[in-house]
Amino acid sequence: MIKDIAFTAYPAKDVRALRDWYANTLGLQFGAPWEEGDKLQYDEAAVGTGTFSVMTADWMEVAPGSASAVAFEVDDIDEQKSWLEGKHIEVSDVYDTPVCRVATFRDPEGNKVTIHQSTRH
Repeated sequence: MIKDIAFTAYPAKDVRALRDWYANTLGLQFGAPWEEGDKLQYDEAAVGTGTFSVMTADWMEVAPGSASAVAFEVDDIDEQKSWLEGKHIEVSDVYDTPVCRVATFRDPEGNKVTIHQSTRH
């Protein structure tokens, strides 16, 4: 039986650069680098009970910019959107659903990232 999500991975041409962007821009703390030769192939950051990782596109066998699965939970989506825009990141309008509020932006590789605020109480 499936009991949890082990990790989600985003493809990158340059894992080190993308990892550093997520660390410096979103504050994720990576700590499981996998290198082969002089090339960083993979690294991951714990987020809540899950793991977000960046991995070479060759390992994932998908093109950089093709990922769109991660949704990071935030306490205040309007505040987070403004904060990201202050870092010169283009963020979509906030979309309200019956159970949540969401907005999206692209990382430097072109992967789609969602910020999510649950409205379930």
